[in-house]
Amino acid sequence: MRKNFFAALLVLALIIPMAAQAGDSYLKFGVGQSEYKFDDYSEGKTAVSLGYGFSVDKNFDIEVGYLNLGKLKYTNEDSSGSLHTQSIYVAGISTLPVTDKFAVFGKLGIAVNHFKGKATALNTNSSETETKTRALLGLGLAYDFTQQIAGTLEYQYLGKVEDTKLSALTVGLKYGF
Repeated sequence: MRKNFFAALLVLALIIPMAAQAGDSYLKFGVGQSEYKFDDYSEGKTAVSLGYGFSVDKNFDIEVGYLNLGKLKYTNEDSSGSLHTQSIYVAGISTLPVTDKFAVFGKLGIAVNHFKGKATALNTNSSETETKTRALLGLGLAYDFTQQIAGTLEYQYLGKVEDTKLSALTVGLKYGF
C-alpha cells in the first residue's frame, strides 16, 4: 500500500508542473455501468468517474482521475458478501479528430485499484482490503457541443483482481477552461 501511495505522489509531482504550463485544462464527469466479470458470470453496477486533464498539444492530453465501480453484492444458501472497487489513475490520451466537432480517443495509463471485500459464511465474518496497480486501457468518443463543453462515451478496462475482470462504460460531460 505504501509503495502505491508513494508512486502516486511521485506521478503527481511530475504532472503538476506540466499542468501549470498547459494552456487548455478540463474537468470531466461521467456516469454509467461497471462490469465485474468472472468465469461465466457477469454483473454490472453504477460507475461514476471524475477526471482532471490538460492538453500537451492538440492531439495529446494527460488526465488524472477517480473511478468508482460500485459495490457488487452476492447471496447464496450458505454465504453472502460484497466487493467494492475504486480506482485512481494517471493516463495519456491520444485524440484523433474525425470532424471539427467529433473525435475518437485512446487512453493508456496506470490505475491504482483499491478493493474492499466482505464475506459471511456459516456465521463467520471476514473482510479483506487490497490495493493493486494495473494498466488502464480505454477507448472513447467525444462530441463538442460548444467550444468548452463536450459529451463523451468512454470504455475503460482496469485489469483483474483475483479472477475478476473490471471495466466501466460511462457517458459524460467534459468542461474545458
